[in-house]
Amino acid sequence: MKNQHLLHIGKGLKSVRIEKNLTQLQLSCLCNIHRPHISMLERNVKRPKLRVIFLLAAGLGMKASELVKEIEHYL
Repeated sequence: MKNQHLLHIGKGLKSVRIEKNLTQLQLSCLCNIHRPHISMLERNVKRPKLRVIFLLAAGLGMKASELVKEIEHYL
C-alpha cells in the first residue's frame, strides 16, 4: 500500500512549476530531465529520487530544501 503522503508530491511540484510560469517542456530543458518524466512525477506515477529533486530545484531557481518545503504544504 502506498504511503498517502507520497500521493501529493506531484501536486506540489506542479504548483511550484506553474507559480514559476514554466511549462513542463521549459522545466525539462532547464533541469535536463525528459518532459515525460516530469509529467509522471506530477501525476505521481513516479517518485523523485534525491538527485532528481536537486535537478528540479535548480531548474526552478531554488534550493532543494526550498522545493521540499513548498511540496510539504501539500502533504
